[in-house]
Amino acid sequence: MTAVRGSEARQRQIQYRSERILESALELFCEKGIQETSVEEIAGKAGVGSATIYRYYSTKAELAIQSGVAYWEKIAGTYLNVADRKGYTDLTGKKQLECIMDGLKQIFEHEQAFLKYLQEFDVFVRKYGLTVERLKEYEDCIMSLKPRVIDALDKGKKDGTLSFEWSSEEVCYSLAHSVFGLMKKLSWNGSLLALNEQNGLALQVEIAVDLLVRGLTYKN
Repeated sequence: MTAVRGSEARQRQIQYRSERILESALELFCEKGIQETSVEEIAGKAGVGSATIYRYYSTKAELAIQSGVAYWEKIAGTYLNVADRKGYTDLTGKKQLECIMDGLKQIFEHEQAFLKYLQEFDVFVRKYGLTVERLKEYEDCIMSLKPRVIDALDKGKKDGTLSFEWSSEEVCYSLAHSVFGLMKKLSWNGSLLALNEQNGLALQVEIAVDLLVRGLTYKN
């Protein structure tokens, strides 16, 4: 029994250290950027030695990937679990899509650090040429939203509230790239441009999302 308790305690300690390392890495990555953050800095913030980090994560790239996975899961759980909302399944396809888009707008309004991290991570991936295989878990997290979007598009096409000539999968990818691309750009650049100051960053996202959804309701 004592051995079992000891094993459970070690597992809890391992879990705590792993989470602490990820949290510290995320804070520094968002604050300074992935490239500019050293493993030594992460270790200092997490209260562990650099060797400990390498026991959990073989490289800084692996740590960046796992940080991204943890961040995506947190954001998705907070803003994108629309299917769990009461009455969601009874909505039209268009209304379901609007619910999903509202979740994305909330991410922009409340999670600027997350969007900056996504931009920083994209730059890091390109610079170091991380392979598709290494990014699979990260990509799986991103694609977790895909079934919900496709279901809403399919339903909208069936119930007549949406109209488009492409496949739902093609439209899903286009929506995701358009909305996330804009949100990442605005989060990264801030209010550097006079146009941004005039219109407001959140309003730009709202207008873009509205136009995209309206474009999917147009009937010839």
